[in-house]
Amino acid sequence: MLMLRRVARGFFGGLWVFPGGKVEDIDRSDLARAAVTIPEGADDLPWRAAALRETIEEVGVAITDPPLTEPVPGSGAAIFEHVLGQGAVLDGRRLRLVSRWVTPEAAPVRFDTRFYVARVAPGLALDPDPIEAAEACWVSPRLALERADDATWPMITPTLHHLRWLVGFDDPASVWDAAGRARVELVEPIIEQDGSEIRISLPDSAQLP
Repeated sequence: MLMLRRVARGFFGGLWVFPGGKVEDIDRSDLARAAVTIPEGADDLPWRAAALRETIEEVGVAITDPPLTEPVPGSGAAIFEHVLGQGAVLDGRRLRLVSRWVTPEAAPVRFDTRFYVARVAPGLALDPDPIEAAEACWVSPRLALERADDATWPMITPTLHHLRWLVGFDDPASVWDAAGRARVELVEPIIEQDGSEIRISLPDSAQLP
């Protein structure tokens, strides 16, 4: 499993997370429609385009059809243009949506985040962008949870929730199959405060397949 540690800035500074980022205007463009394939009947091109683009920008992993042998340079529109120039596309069909989370209504800043899984060839080299990622690595879900539990890898609730799901599988193929059975409903965590203690609980919609 691929994880990275954010640089020490912004809302997620210093946290261990999965690759990803903001949907940009370029992800909604005609260029994205040409450069990114999506499953038949899917209506989430901007989110798949952003997931694929951000994974290249942050750690240098490109999911393309056909596979490219050289790193994909640049960022934003340049990524789409380069992939098309190589006679390839970013393969959004290799992403499966497993959940969609939104921060609670009372939060000062709200995020609406979609979590996808993808299978890639083992042992892919990583090239973390120092502006985005302080470090990145391939790690088992169990080890990532152990590091979260001993506080060496700080994480937030959605990341931990997905790790606890992933640890129940023996191999990537099993994760991929389970993701195909996901019934995605909006997950909005519930925040309860009792004096100085804050508790976070999750609705039934957070259940994963």
